[in-house]
Amino acid sequence: MLLGALLLTSQFLNSGQGPQAALVWYETSGLRKLEWDNYLSWLRFNGQAEQAKALEQQLREGNPHPWGNALLSEQFVTDSDARATDFWSSSQIQQWKTLREQAPQQLEQSPLYRWGLAAADPRPSRFFTAPFTGGTLWLTLLALACLALVAQPLERQLGPGRLAVIWLAGSVLSGAGYLLVTGPGQIPLHGAAPALMAILAAAAALSRKAIAITLPRGKQEPMSLNLPAWSLAFIPLALLIALTLGHPPMTANLSAGLLAAVGGALLALVLQPRGDQILVSETDTALLPPEQQQTMANGWDALGRLDGNTAERHFREVLNSDPQQFDALTGLFIAQQMQQPVQEAWHDTATTLFARPADDIGQATQIAQHWKQYPPASKETLPEKCAWQLVITLTQAGEYQQAEKLAARFAEISDKPDNRQNALTVLREALLSEGLKHRADALKV
Repeated sequence: MLLGALLLTSQFLNSGQGPQAALVWYETSGLRKLEWDNYLSWLRFNGQAEQAKALEQQLREGNPHPWGNALLSEQFVTDSDARATDFWSSSQIQQWKTLREQAPQQLEQSPLYRWGLAAADPRPSRFFTAPFTGGTLWLTLLALACLALVAQPLERQLGPGRLAVIWLAGSVLSGAGYLLVTGPGQIPLHGAAPALMAILAAAAALSRKAIAITLPRGKQEPMSLNLPAWSLAFIPLALLIALTLGHPPMTANLSAGLLAAVGGALLALVLQPRGDQILVSETDTALLPPEQQQTMANGWDALGRLDGNTAERHFREVLNSDPQQFDALTGLFIAQQMQQPVQEAWHDTATTLFARPADDIGQATQIAQHWKQYPPASKETLPEKCAWQLVITLTQAGEYQQAEKLAARFAEISDKPDNRQNALTVLREALLSEGLKHRADALKV
């Protein structure tokens, strides 16, 4: 939401569309008349005759941006100052220096050039500031609409810090991709869409579950549509096509979007939480009513601020409606664990969480991580029914040693033979599939 607000604000307060004041001033002030021919000669003298030819061609086609190459070339200004007497009179030299002193002020009035320099003479800040220079309005709105579809689950999956890293990387990569193929004198990189490709591609790369979409049908029951996880890849693909076809120069923007997308996807795979880091699975959260989705998001935001009391209040509000909601249970477990001294209610939450069957391997992995964080003394007093379900969950997560250890502890004192047999059968079959026959045979099913 913060990123979207910033991008929309920059769209309306810092539009990159229309004439750029610095370029108009360069032509009308007399500076172009003084130095443009000299600049073209300087390019040819320094072995850049093709660039000089390309700039002349673009000017004939009505593109004023080639003047930005001369306006922003520090080396040209330095060489001109050293050799000014070779081609200007004393009055012209004084006029040239006066106008050159006004150039920074003129650049401040041109959005495309205030936030970064032309592609022919870039600076690193361009890669970060270009997304905040207003691009085409419809393309910006399309990019933000695509972002709205994936932002919440992706932020909960990665956390706001990792998401910010991917955004900044997308800004750098889109700028680098643009500069790889852009020609001299072309419009500088601007607009939010290329950098947002990194976040959209990251969401597609991390998607593991089917996408559930509910479509209203008037007075009839809403229609539910389940799409495979890979269909999420169409979101960045559609934006890339729109960016390429609707935002010239086409080749440069295609390169910017592709590099940002590939980099964002790879970075997301590297940065995704593993091990004992907090994981937020892609579960049925999206199927919750909008009010509960917001309550859940508030709970995870509170956890990010290490505010366990507030987080607990939000997660309990969701659990009042659905006591088995997985994300709310895991969030409540973490929130109560953060509070010192640990509340007795934490153990009740843990028992409920450990007794809940995992819907997929992601949930099983999360439960296994929380089990490792659970105190040894409390593990000894775990209810038997909960323990046997936990054996199955640990097996699903591939934590075979933990499952065997828990099974051995409760095997001798079990008074629920059906639960015991079911859990040990699952564990034994998993060990056999892993080639661990000697450990499977040691289990008494």
